Amino acid sequence: MPDTPDLDTASWYALGIPLYFLYVGIEIALARRRKEQIFGFAETLSNLSAGLGTLVIGLFAGPWVLRAWNLVHDHVAPWRWPTTGAWKLPAALVIADLCYYAYHRAGHRFALFWAIHGIHHQHEHLNSSVGFRLEWLADPYAALFFGLMPLAGIDSTTGFAALALLSFYALTAHSAGVPRPSWGFLISPAIHGSHHSRDARFAEKNYGAMLGIWDRMFGTWLEPEPGEAMRRDVPSISRTHDGVTTQFTLVLELARAVRAKRSLAERVALLLSRPVVAGPHAPLREDAELDRTTRGYALTHFVALALLGVWLLSVRVVRPLAVEVVASATILAGLYTLGGILDGRARAREHERVRLFLTVLAGAGLGLHAPVVGALVAAGAMAGLFGWTQLDRRGSQRTS
Repeated sequence: MPDTPDLDTASWYALGIPLYFLYVGIEIALARRRKEQIFGFAETLSNLSAGLGTLVIGLFAGPWVLRAWNLVHDHVAPWRWPTTGAWKLPAALVIADLCYYAYHRAGHRFALFWAIHGIHHQHEHLNSSVGFRLEWLADPYAALFFGLMPLAGIDSTTGFAALALLSFYALTAHSAGVPRPSWGFLISPAIHGSHHSRDARFAEKNYGAMLGIWDRMFGTWLEPEPGEAMRRDVPSISRTHDGVTTQFTLVLELARAVRAKRSLAERVALLLSRPVVAGPHAPLREDAELDRTTRGYALTHFVALALLGVWLLSVRVVRPLAVEVVASATILAGLYTLGGILDGRARAREHERVRLFLTVLAGAGLGLHAPVVGALVAAGAMAGLFGWTQLDRRGSQRTS
């Protein structure tokens, strides 16, 4: 294999961000052309917010994952793959897919893991943005399964390249608007879509990311018939449009259920039991409740946060830790307050004003390291503050 940079998972994902957003744009255009409603505004922003937050957190977690991988590969693995060979990446893809199958199936089998993985299933519509609805807390339990890769002698460069390719393929498998055949051995959007459906027949089927061989081997393959309509036997588990808050809703619900148990044995049994797929306590805010101004504001500021994320993750230069922390906190805070606006949370507008004021200060701080980026961040936040002021004045005039 030619020399490639020794990148961690977040870096590999960041390299594909522009391509991924292009893919989502194509799917949106195709859906509109066909007059299909497969995207919801608030839900799509929630999905993308969850994924962007995952990448930002990966900026700090990724180097530790990389070190752990290299430690296992260099000092624990009983053998190592040769440094060159055209077969390495395809072979690593097959092993990565097996690890993903085990990881994914465990996420649906045990309540402890479902509290994390279930976040990925908190959606109403199925489209490629759902593939970006990633779980922030997944790395610790994912290591139990993907740790097989360095243990099998796969170096980190080959391994992370395989995981990046597998992840991008899995993203496209969520795309109901861009169908493709399975040829009997690949995971297609129809097959993975059935796994995401609210049809009880597919609740424990089709766990693979790219290859269907593991599902066939372990008896979890169930391919829907062409044109078959999905039933709605399983309740929706969507609880919020906030891509930050959603990361902890199922975890907190499980924690409360565990606390209610009296003995340690009962608590352990609950964590290892099959998860109960329960619906939310209250319905989500509908897109129809979001006026055009609110939508435009949320979309504009999300795009600004995404661009800051691309700068932070894709431009791989050495930066002071304080710069990375300030930029990351700015992104995560923005995703949280925008989620509150989409949900119609109490005091969401007040929280957004505080966030914008702090973002002006953050932009000034970032400007000490990157003047252009800092100026853009501060200017965007000041424009947001001005916009909220104008909206409040209009509201006051209407009520007076």
